Amino acid sequence: MDIATAFRVMMKGVIVSRNSAKYGEIATFLLNEENYIEYETLLQTLGYELNGENGYFYLSKSNTLSSDEIEQFVQSHKEVFMLISILKQLLPHVRSGSNVKYTEFVAEFEIKKDLQLEEKWQYIFKKTDRKQSSEKFFERLEKEFIVEKIDKNNKDSYLVLNSLDYYLSFLESMI
Repeated sequence: MDIATAFRVMMKGVIVSRNSAKYGEIATFLLNEENYIEYETLLQTLGYELNGENGYFYLSKSNTLSSDEIEQFVQSHKEVFMLISILKQLLPHVRSGSNVKYTEFVAEFEIKKDLQLEEKWQYIFKKTDRKQSSEKFFERLEKEFIVEKIDKNNKDSYLVLNSLDYYLSFLESMI
């Protein structure tokens, strides 16, 4: 593992989580204080900041975001926030490091009769096919680096990555 690899991955907007099978090696690399300081120093010369807490790391601009940039971030991530909201509404026990079962999620969705939940779901997934849209739900969570499959051959079990805390802390800061 080296700084160049971490940079290539993180410049794509990836939030690297310590508990990720795919990016955990980068997070472990950055947990080493010497590596962190060296990478942070390099990033500062490029106008970026290395942020890390609770087992996840991400890049941000060194300058404070303007209100327009904050609004743009929120707008570009509103579906991610909604995905997390749905996940937490159906499985409130979910935390970073938790295992989530697709079948448990679908069962909870079928049990819960909540108009607000349905509206959120319809906003993201215009289709009414619950099975197909539930699969898309987990695909989106994976794409946003919030969950990853525990086993490539098992579509039922997912690990909740530390990056969930990033989104939750962002939401809490807005309240």
